[in-house]
Amino acid sequence: MSTRADMVRQMCAAVDSGDAEAFGAWFAEDATYTFGNNEPLIGRAAVVAATAGAAGALPWVRHVVDQVAEVGDQLFCRFTIETEAPDGKPLALPCVTVIWLSGNEIVDYRVHMDISPALA
Repeated sequence: MSTRADMVRQMCAAVDSGDAEAFGAWFAEDATYTFGNNEPLIGRAAVVAATAGAAGALPWVRHVVDQVAEVGDQLFCRFTIETEAPDGKPLALPCVTVIWLSGNEIVDYRVHMDISPALA
């Protein structure tokens, strides 16, 4: 039986492998996605496009799932995002994501992290 933590790991594996379409498949057609203080993206297509763009901005990325807590229809996920800075130094960035579900689809996804060390 698949758990919500398995779902999160599958989503992370899709992003880590650069498969934005597989990541986007978890989202409802009208889902919202908010990264930090940015304006929310609306719709699965926007999520796929942004995920593909973010993957292209980093040399590589690996999500280490530290914790997934399920509370009602929400998942609270704590990650360490591993990548490297533009100067080649390894980075381990803390990240918390809150996911709202309707059935098995994501309807709202909020990422709380500072990605600036990977882009500076």
